[in-house]
Amino acid sequence: MMPIATQKFTYPQAWTAADFDSLEAISYHLSAAHVAALEHCLAQVKRAGLTLADIKAEHFRHQDLDGDLAALLEELMFGRGLVVLRGLPAARYSAEDMALMYWGIGTQFGVALSQSATGDVLGHVVDRTKPGEEEEARGYTSSRELRLHTDLAQVAGLFCYRPAASGGVSVVASALAIHNQIAAEHPEYLPILYKGFPYHRRGEGAPDADPITPHNVPVFSNLNGNTSVFYVREVLQNAIAERGETLTAQELAALDYFDACARQNSFRFRLQQGDALFMNNRTALHARTKFVNGEGAEGRRHLMRLWLDVPDMRPDVKEIQVYDNEAGRSGIDRQAKGRRAGAEYRTMEKLK
Repeated sequence: MMPIATQKFTYPQAWTAADFDSLEAISYHLSAAHVAALEHCLAQVKRAGLTLADIKAEHFRHQDLDGDLAALLEELMFGRGLVVLRGLPAARYSAEDMALMYWGIGTQFGVALSQSATGDVLGHVVDRTKPGEEEEARGYTSSRELRLHTDLAQVAGLFCYRPAASGGVSVVASALAIHNQIAAEHPEYLPILYKGFPYHRRGEGAPDADPITPHNVPVFSNLNGNTSVFYVREVLQNAIAERGETLTAQELAALDYFDACARQNSFRFRLQQGDALFMNNRTALHARTKFVNGEGAEGRRHLMRLWLDVPDMRPDVKEIQVYDNEAGRSGIDRQAKGRRAGAEYRTMEKLK
């Protein structure tokens, strides 16, 4: 069994909501020079006829961006692990152009990953549910409330191209603050959380892969002094239900207490048009309240999501990976005839 961290974390990542008096506490405002540099890079890639898949880190390197974006990456990986870039010119550009600009920023932080078996490396966070249809299991295609969880990447990004008419409030929580509270109040739960649980691949794995991970995925893990989190309760419950098993009373108590600590330590804010939230997905969890769209296409909430791996900066234990992806990368590799996890997996979300 991997070593269990027992010390109290005092790193910047171990923040609580009480440390932030407003969204400004985690905001970085882009200057006119930053925006001009991004617009210059956008114009260049468009003149060259480059598509999203063609754009590499070098296409968005600029003397007015490089140093500041490098400092923000350092903050993401070793500081608080949470940054909101403010002032992207979303009101002046089409969604297609802003996707290129946002992607370009992402290339400065890491390597983009596929977010589903369909191969979407830039996820469009919109409600795809048609009237009378059930919502998909993947939360980024729905308007429902999402509980605190992590994504399948080292860094997760959300860019607000257009906010909802109401709702859609972002919720974040520090995994290390949660760890501190559990260690202080219920240390008996830590071995359960470090041991972890099987996870369901919900039909998005390779055709010859096991439908459920053959190994437990730890909620907390420790490697080279780095304590990380991975947690998507609905998906681990999918695996338990598929196996016809139930959680023990102690396992259920550990998960319920983890959820309670996450809620107690959470910080809430609403992204506005032109805001881009980037999170260290190994030290922070995130969620979203239910949202309501406005009228017509222009009233429809539209966020864009990136999943990024940041090579050679913060190692992960191999057990944290849910999918057998090529070269051991995070995310969900594209599959031939692949589809996102369907509504049938939502029937298990409330099972304990």
